[in-house]
Amino acid sequence: MATYQPYNEYSSVTGGGFENSESRPGSGESETNARVNTLTPVTIKQILESKQDIQDGPFVSHNQELHHVCFVGVVRNITDHTANIFLTIEDGTGQIEVRKWSEDANDLAAGNDDSSGKGYGSQVAQQFEIGGYVKVFGALKEFGGKKNIQYAVIKPIDSFNEVLTHHLEVIKCHSIASGMMKQPLDSASNNNGQSLFVKDDNDTSSGSSPLQRILEFCKKQCDGKDANSFAVPIPLISQSLNLDETTVRNCCTTLTDQGFIYPTFDDNNFFAL
Repeated sequence: MATYQPYNEYSSVTGGGFENSESRPGSGESETNARVNTLTPVTIKQILESKQDIQDGPFVSHNQELHHVCFVGVVRNITDHTANIFLTIEDGTGQIEVRKWSEDANDLAAGNDDSSGKGYGSQVAQQFEIGGYVKVFGALKEFGGKKNIQYAVIKPIDSFNEVLTHHLEVIKCHSIASGMMKQPLDSASNNNGQSLFVKDDNDTSSGSSPLQRILEFCKKQCDGKDANSFAVPIPLISQSLNLDETTVRNCCTTLTDQGFIYPTFDDNNFFAL
């Protein structure tokens, strides 16, 4: 297993974390215009039909403000530009084109070599296949009158249960926004003393389960930070909480599915809501 040095040596943020303000174009926006860090499960139709009530304000769809969104769909087309790809994703309500940047330096030299037999040669393109389901996370923006997902993270879906779960979450959020359903109490710790997470009896160092500890740690690290330039990496969580990386990764996947955190720069860096 790789050895990681303490992350506070590489970050200007006290307490660790990952600053990425220089690695993404357009991330140097004024700190006074801090975005509301909410992750809303939506359909593509909601994205396409959302409107801005005021200039440079949040997009609104059915009484919901859409800042960071997530949606699931089927990959209908892949356009490979080597350094980045465009995925056309459709979910039955509409379709949208999402750009995914490559993080593999070899892609820059790959050209159009199609050694995979899929019709495209870059490593980033080979992660996906036409007809496969994916889940997309990112910030909703508009350029030239066209909706875009900025800072997109795209994860292939292994189980169709994720598709069903997502659409149930969309229905729930829409019902709450429409007043048909009451906003539930905090799922992680409500007034009845019930916890969403099962206590881990083997965890003697703390009364909380690894899920709770990771969630609390991520929330503390992300407090007051901008999701476009800050993320909590898995190695930092592992070191800080004395948990192995496999456990941390599995817990982060669970917390992402439950809507408490979401991946930002890649699948190894997360931001808490």
